[in-house]
Amino acid sequence: MKQILSILFFLNFSFSISFCQTSLDLNKELPTDPKITIGKLRNGLKYYIRENKKPENRAELRLVVNAGSVLEDDDQRGLAHFVEHMAFNGTRNFYKQEIVDYLESIGMQFGPDINAYTSFDETVYMLQVPTDSIEAVETAFQILEDWAHNISFEEEEIDKERGVVVEEWRLGRGAGARMRDKQFPILFKDSRYAERLPIGKKEILETAPYNALRRFYRDWYRPDLMAVVAVGDFDKDWIEKLIKKHFRRLRVLKKPRERQVFPVPNHKETLFAPASDVEATSSNISIYYKHEVPGKGTVGDYRRSLIEALYNSMLNNRLNELLQNPEPPFLFGFSSQGTFVRTKSFYILGAGVKDNGIESGLEAVLTEATRVRRHGFTESELERQKTEMLRVFEQVYNERDKTESEQFAAEYIRNFLQGESLPGIEYEYSLYNLLLPGIKLEGVNQLAQSLIRDENRVISVSTPEKEEIKIPTRESILAVFDRVNRKEIKPYEDTVPDLPLVGIPPTPGKIVSQETIEKLGVTEWDLSNGVKVVLKPTDFKNDEILFTATSPGGHSLVPDKDFIAAASATAIVREGGLGDFDKIALQKKLAGKLAGVSPWISSLQEGLSGNASLKDLETLFELIYLHFTAPRKDNTAFLSFQNRMKGFIKNRHASPQAAYQDTIRVTMSNYHHRTRPWSEELLDEMNLETSFNIYQDRFADAGDFTFFFVGNFELEQMKPLVQKYLGGLPSANRKESWKNVNITTPRGVIEKEVKKGLEDQSRVTMIFTGPYKWGRRNNYEINSMARAFQIKLREVLREDLGGTYGVGVSASTSRYPDQEYSINISWGCAPDRVDELIKTVLLQIDSLQTFGTTEKNLNKVKENQRRSRETDLKENRFWLSSLRFFYYHQRKPSQILEYDQLIENLTLKSVRRAAQKYFDATNYVKVVLYPEGF
Repeated sequence: MKQILSILFFLNFSFSISFCQTSLDLNKELPTDPKITIGKLRNGLKYYIRENKKPENRAELRLVVNAGSVLEDDDQRGLAHFVEHMAFNGTRNFYKQEIVDYLESIGMQFGPDINAYTSFDETVYMLQVPTDSIEAVETAFQILEDWAHNISFEEEEIDKERGVVVEEWRLGRGAGARMRDKQFPILFKDSRYAERLPIGKKEILETAPYNALRRFYRDWYRPDLMAVVAVGDFDKDWIEKLIKKHFRRLRVLKKPRERQVFPVPNHKETLFAPASDVEATSSNISIYYKHEVPGKGTVGDYRRSLIEALYNSMLNNRLNELLQNPEPPFLFGFSSQGTFVRTKSFYILGAGVKDNGIESGLEAVLTEATRVRRHGFTESELERQKTEMLRVFEQVYNERDKTESEQFAAEYIRNFLQGESLPGIEYEYSLYNLLLPGIKLEGVNQLAQSLIRDENRVISVSTPEKEEIKIPTRESILAVFDRVNRKEIKPYEDTVPDLPLVGIPPTPGKIVSQETIEKLGVTEWDLSNGVKVVLKPTDFKNDEILFTATSPGGHSLVPDKDFIAAASATAIVREGGLGDFDKIALQKKLAGKLAGVSPWISSLQEGLSGNASLKDLETLFELIYLHFTAPRKDNTAFLSFQNRMKGFIKNRHASPQAAYQDTIRVTMSNYHHRTRPWSEELLDEMNLETSFNIYQDRFADAGDFTFFFVGNFELEQMKPLVQKYLGGLPSANRKESWKNVNITTPRGVIEKEVKKGLEDQSRVTMIFTGPYKWGRRNNYEINSMARAFQIKLREVLREDLGGTYGVGVSASTSRYPDQEYSINISWGCAPDRVDELIKTVLLQIDSLQTFGTTEKNLNKVKENQRRSRETDLKENRFWLSSLRFFYYHQRKPSQILEYDQLIENLTLKSVRRAAQKYFDATNYVKVVLYPEGF
């Protein structure tokens, strides 16, 4: 249910329901979707099963344990999460890393398809497996069963995994973690949550006795605290038999420990949680109002959630309007609700502000909240937001048979852990349409009185620590509340221009030629003004149309002195609005329209991207037309944007990661003028006139644009819109291409150290580059080699040595402006292990070049590529990006379907040859981040 409420929708439904709002029993329990099979074994384990065909031939499987870090004993802090790690390091039926080994062998990938998480209150294990293999599904259930009661906890594996868990702890350290350590004990005052962060304490992770891990597993991994979730393209009766076969074996403890629920106590006084840090890059103020967790099971609960969604959306709209001031009172402001822990709900008002802007930002947010409390929202705001919510929910309903299995799985997890109801989309659709139109303004306005109170209030302040920033005191913050309460605040005035989106209709063009690529189901239209349109109708989604449009040139065609103006041009235009509408008026005008367009200018191209619901297809074309013909120059919006950007980056230099990434960026570009790190000085180079002129120039001639449309449309639907709005675009018949601005990569071995940061934390990046012969086979082989090498480095650096939480290996290639390649290897680790791990990586490169990869790892790569391809071919985004790629590189689009041949032809020899060719020991950059003073 939560997933749907967070998306929100509407449709004028044609079926009737048997009750009306005036007689509706708000205490009525919401029903359970009959498409879900919910059962419970004799040992107490609960299970959820649903057949679902998106994606095809896949199942999403979950083992949910109602136990997290809040249940840890004092000597176990961090061990709930450690137990989760040990699930991947050996069980009764899978020795050491055989679980990951097997799942990778059937094409699944560690991370996206094989993962787990531990929070305060629960631990969840997640698998995606193919269902066209009986063996794969049956083995997956054996894995789930082993996780439930057969983890080995071999002492050698525990000690090896300590390093991995500590590295995950180390990865999370920094300014945010240090400030959180100060603020959480206040936010969760007198609660166990204040001292039970899932990542735990480093000293316990390093030294905890083996039996402390086993004790947590023995106490809390038991059937009465577990659920199994299975959603996918399978026969549910078969899955139910597998669940019963595997999980009825779990034994019930004779004397189980009580699964306590830990409250967050109420408090009358306002608590103040200030924190500052020398590495913090931003100032933030948040007001947390604690509330009891609301019910989720009745019609009345559902109605309340709709009112809350209306309230937060409308208040956020007002806060966003303030951003259009030339000197906005905050960088961003927000109103939201949620639960961080099981036993308390939070309403949050907050803002990100400039240095020394805490009090003024707080006053601005409080003023808007108080304006609502005193005067309420307006009828026009409410009706507009209802229209928006109903329209979005319509799209969700239209996609009900194309909903991804993982979304259903997430809902069922919330039902087990939090009691969220599961009425199903059909019932929810009817209820939504019944309740939302009848919600009156008074009901929404009353919510402000209950959400914002003086008791159970925590004020959190975070700032950079430097001399010129004064951290507000508790007294000065409370004085802001008093000042706002005494302040005269006028009612909000809602204005929307009553004008058509496109004032003067375009003069339509014509389709002058048409070609089809039958193998791909693709049609090409050439228009009379030179525009090319490539269309691929699909049925992958019921109500999704995606598009992108590209033209050669980009900001390579502007001089270096205007680069910042060019790089920021599309952002500035987006802030200004379109035609007769400024940004806020445009948003109001488009309420209830599911269509969006975003312009962009990159180094070698300019273009547009966007999406629409089928019902709003003409609105999409109108927006495309306006982005070419009616960008709006708004000096106030420009000043607001520039000031906010300065606020965002003012303290960027304090971040060790920013310094590290900046060093890599300037080194890899040979300190080119266009790759200077962002700074306030750089933002001073922004210029509204120059940016606007560059934008107009880049979009002045549509004649060299190619548009790509993919989605659920008919060609006959598209034809009149294409002719009117794309055929009506201006064309100057310019013959343009990009220009090489000569950003070159360095040659030779370059080693740099960045010493910045307080934490005992390092990061290593090694980048191998060189000239390249661009082509399909070479592109495929370098990427396949990188994937095989990442598997090997994970096995060695993480599993064998316990030296890192994760290592990334990625390859990229370019054809324009120069044919070259890059292989990036990156990992985080302890500073005193940097040299050891670098040496290990270089030895592994040498081994890959000398001996190649293994047959097993080669097959993992190929099977993952095959399995990914199966799902990619049923995704609109895959086709959109693939068509754009092949047209840009002037390659036959039919080659999209020839990928399987590349997979089939990949051999051990070709992987080794790629390693020999692209890992050049005489040409790479190595950058290492060390803490200060190391």
